[in-house]
Amino acid sequence: MSVLKIVKYPSKILLQSLPPVENFDSDLKYIVRDMFETMYAYNGIGLAANQVGINKRIVVVDVSLKEERKVMPIALVNPVILNYSKKKQLTEEGCLSFPGFFEKVPRSVCIEVEYYDINGRRQRIIAEGLFARVLQHEIDHINGITFIKRMSIDKQAKFYLMFYLGKYKV
Repeated sequence: MSVLKIVKYPSKILLQSLPPVENFDSDLKYIVRDMFETMYAYNGIGLAANQVGINKRIVVVDVSLKEERKVMPIALVNPVILNYSKKKQLTEEGCLSFPGFFEKVPRSVCIEVEYYDINGRRQRIIAEGLFARVLQHEIDHINGITFIKRMSIDKQAKFYLMFYLGKYKV
């Protein structure tokens, strides 16, 4: 088992849509195991494969310590969000690839996701609350979208100004 290095912004892999996983083999299981270990080592609640330099559509999420409802740790391979609730919530988010930077981001409060488990079985889930928020954040990552792009234009401008002036260091 390995703790992997977190890729930081502005690495190009964070801005790329990743190719789908095609082989559901032992290598995939090792990747998922290492992603969970890395997420826990950095006190994260979600992690996308490109955040650890892996060019595959994989996300892992564990909100079990943060949610009132019992939500088990989950690995999603080739996930796709099928439906978003119209109701959105503006809540602060952070990201392991943007250490120390937190900002409010609007997200749907409920989503429906289709994905494959690590054995290649197609699954569907309905996610609400923090679980839905983290899934949207991580699925955005594998689509090459950072949480900065989900912020208001004013907040994006603030981030980029801080970054390019050297006031935000990654």
